[in-house]
Amino acid sequence: MFRMKGRLTAGVLCAMLAAMLVVPVSAHGYHGGRGGGHHGGYARNVQTTVQTTVTVCPYSDCTLAGRHTHSGVTYCGYDHSAGVCDNTCRALCPLENCQTQGRHLHGWSTYCGYDHAGGFCDGACQALCPYEDCTLTGRHVHSGTGYCGYNHADGFCDNTCRALCPYEDCDNTGYHSHDGVGYCGYDHTDGFCYSGCHTTGHGCGRWA
Repeated sequence: MFRMKGRLTAGVLCAMLAAMLVVPVSAHGYHGGRGGGHHGGYARNVQTTVQTTVTVCPYSDCTLAGRHTHSGVTYCGYDHSAGVCDNTCRALCPLENCQTQGRHLHGWSTYCGYDHAGGFCDGACQALCPYEDCTLTGRHVHSGTGYCGYNHADGFCDNTCRALCPYEDCDNTGYHSHDGVGYCGYDHTDGFCYSGCHTTGHGCGRWA
């Protein structure tokens, strides 16, 4: 009699254990069909599109500056010359009493203190060399900080400057190169070629 009760108890325990194993699988959505549940049949392929290029905003009525989105697509409100934003752009500093030049912070936002003609900073600006005894021209470095030796009228270098051609036997006009170094063949009165070259009657052609 005790053997029969023991067998009966063991049978009940086995049935309870089996039920405990079945319930979680059913609750998890398993239906055993082809694609009917999370574990049954074929796995579903989920494709995610990743945006790798941010272009200039094409909406003519949009007044947003910098990066923003339209219908889930990211654009840039700054007028990048190449039509593509490389994420180096920053807003010009809006604080009238701020005397800080170049890139700096206000709160958590980065601004540029130089008066870029395009209305935004493209990351190419550099301070003019402040060392009076320095005779270096163009971009160079003092103690790890980059400067430009040309006397840009805007008070900063926008990285469009080039040296005038030093080769006396060179007949090239406008922008050209010698041994991989770019020069300008026009006789700019400032002693260097700048971004306004094509608008001052020289017609350098680098920005035309």
